[in-house]
Amino acid sequence: MIFFSAALAHLLAVMSPGPDTAIIFHQSFAKGRSQGILTAVGIGFGIFIHCLFAISGITLLIYSSEEAKFFIKCLGALYLLYLGISFFISKKSSKSDETKVIFKNPFVIGLVTNLLNIKAFLFTVSLFSFINLDPSSLMSIIYLLYFPLITAAWFSFVTYALTHHSMGDIFNKHSDNIQFASSAFIAGLGLLILLQTLYGLL
Repeated sequence: MIFFSAALAHLLAVMSPGPDTAIIFHQSFAKGRSQGILTAVGIGFGIFIHCLFAISGITLLIYSSEEAKFFIKCLGALYLLYLGISFFISKKSSKSDETKVIFKNPFVIGLVTNLLNIKAFLFTVSLFSFINLDPSSLMSIIYLLYFPLITAAWFSFVTYALTHHSMGDIFNKHSDNIQFASSAFIAGLGLLILLQTLYGLL
């Protein structure tokens, strides 16, 4: 019963809008289905690391430090801000200039985005603090496999839906506007998180 409740909570958390969803939208629209799916796999691997750290108790140690939480929030916000701006610049630049973007690999983009996603961090530490699993138990392995797979599957589904042929005409007609909007949203989300984090200290 606890597993099904945790699975439902995880699914709802994954489906809720946030940095991971924003990056999937951009990668799918700007780079295509294959790049979007690789980004989804990266996000899933990020969840695997979050779960591994939470089950082993490492995340709880980080969570107990206000300075560490502040650092993670700021780092995540600055990363999103950087991604949004770099995506916008690479869109306006030639393909040769695009190599200047640090993170070009879609798997790495998905992985880093999720690792610095404070929502994923807080969800896993809260969930596994409540469940209190033995790291060597069978249930720990099940959680470590199930959550990443469902996460990658959901975002792969979103990618498939966004890149379906029925969306082709809409995307081709509004390609520049969609890519600009997704870049602006990612950068804006990073700026919002940064301002909220700094404001919370005042």
